[in-house]
Amino acid sequence: MSNPEQRRLFHEFLILEMAVQSLQSDFSVIENLKMSKGYLPILDKLFKDIGQDYYVSKRLLAKEKIRLFKVEKIDEYFSDVYVATAEFLLPNAIQ
Repeated sequence: MSNPEQRRLFHEFLILEMAVQSLQSDFSVIENLKMSKGYLPILDKLFKDIGQDYYVSKRLLAKEKIRLFKVEKIDEYFSDVYVATAEFLLPNAIQ
């Protein structure tokens, strides 16, 4: 990703990816709460809004031939992110 615009697109996608994963885990926890009927519609709307941005972002990256290959958790605060691009494909990254 030598292009600053590509890096910006990927950064936006990565933030949306983390938000989607977080909402999915929150959804399963909130379903078990007594007040879930009040919170689930809010989470559902938020998930749909973020989901649309996520899929648009993912399609834009696909046009640029960029994709998230792997996220490897290092500890509670850090993760390594592996990115496959048209210029630099990782071994076994070709589908």
